[in-house]
Amino acid sequence: MIRIERLRISGLRNLSTVDIHLPAQTVWFHGSNGAGKTSLLEAVYLLSRGASFRGRRFGALTMQGAAGTKIEAWLSDGCENWHRRLCFSPRTTKESIGEGFDVRLVGASMHSLLEGEPELRRRFIDWNVFHVEPSFSAIRARFRRISAQRNAWLRDGGLGLAVWDGDYVSALCEIDRLRTQLFDALCAAFQELAADFGSMAGLVPQWRSGLPDASELPQWLANHREADVARGYSFLSPARSDFYFSRDGTSWVGSRGQNKLAGVLLQLAADRVITNQVGRKAIWLVDDLGAELDAETYQQTLNLITSAAGQVLITCLDPAVPALFHGNSIALFHVEQGNLCAERP
Repeated sequence: MIRIERLRISGLRNLSTVDIHLPAQTVWFHGSNGAGKTSLLEAVYLLSRGASFRGRRFGALTMQGAAGTKIEAWLSDGCENWHRRLCFSPRTTKESIGEGFDVRLVGASMHSLLEGEPELRRRFIDWNVFHVEPSFSAIRARFRRISAQRNAWLRDGGLGLAVWDGDYVSALCEIDRLRTQLFDALCAAFQELAADFGSMAGLVPQWRSGLPDASELPQWLANHREADVARGYSFLSPARSDFYFSRDGTSWVGSRGQNKLAGVLLQLAADRVITNQVGRKAIWLVDDLGAELDAETYQQTLNLITSAAGQVLITCLDPAVPALFHGNSIALFHVEQGNLCAERP
């Protein structure tokens, strides 16, 4: 299990200088809105993925007046220890040093996984496919090259032999096969988890590839070549795929709170699939989970996360909340105006 043992941050949003040791499996950060709790999770996310999970409306990453931002973590998996560092400024690109690590985010916008554009759901599936099948990145890159070549041929009128169609079909089918394989395992894990939540019981994730059967693809491309020439690109692509939820055979639309819970359960299901298949646990970042969930569902969901995950970093407003969750490995910090103070859990 990977764990951050020490985290050091300088010049990130309202975090001027932070240097904390995280000796516990479950780490709580409590404080008022705007104190810097989410920025702490954002620092870990940045260090892992090189990008923020917050939009541009939150302003610049680098603290006003700071020359740049520096984030460092000292990590351990029980056998090896290593150091990872990320540095950037408004005038320079991000530069990272050290072996990476996986994070899994449960944020305030978790409902967007169901309510947002299909691209969000495809990105979720593809990120998890990559962690089960690392060659997926190369397969996607190969498809993009073939697609660019076929599209150039289409823009030139699509004359002569369709030399790119065979490779195009092959790469397209391989992407869909890996996505479907991951999604089938995800669906089974989701249904197991959802059975313990009344509002989620009976929900079934449904994959929609947006493609004809593999055996029909070559003929489909031939039959629709004129339309592809007219639009200047191939209509059939991995961007046609999406997933949705059904119950009792009909499409399901949930409330904001139900969609948030379904999104969290999807994350838990994906984590279970990856753990079972490759034996690797991510560090979980749980931000503002209690919003739009009732107290019982909040506690039940958080108990699931803390029992299934490796290290978990959690934010909350109420300092009394961590006392509801018992465990042998808990750390507690109060965050106020970008400053942290360790407290007894």
